[in-house]
Amino acid sequence: MNYIRRSAVAIGCALAVTAGGALQAGDAEAGPVGYVYIAFPKSKGNCGPAGKVWAIKASVGATYTSTWDYGDDLIYAKVTLKQSQSVSAQVWCSQSKPKTKPSRFLMSHAVSQNIKPTRNNQTVFVGPAGVSYN
Repeated sequence: MNYIRRSAVAIGCALAVTAGGALQAGDAEAGPVGYVYIAFPKSKGNCGPAGKVWAIKASVGATYTSTWDYGDDLIYAKVTLKQSQSVSAQVWCSQSKPKTKPSRFLMSHAVSQNIKPTRNNQTVFVGPAGVSYN
């Protein structure tokens, strides 16, 4: 009976070590999580003659999704560093910032690009014309 009990304990320990190793390997592959500024400037083809970006509704991979972020042309998003991920955004353009936040936004255009941020607090510039980093 002792033999069976020791064997069961040994098998249980082996399974625990194997499962723990598998979890750690999966975490390492995902890459570190960080936060970056993602800007949608005119220089990247956003808005054209319609003004500039004043509101953004975006998602980044599986780490960030926003409601309409109003007031400027950038968001502060949670990302996976050193890994390619997609940015999908709807932007709202206007010649000037309205005095009060509109009750609803009509999308001016959509932007979809892949980014690969390398460090925390990096600024990534995104638009129909491509992607660049500071």
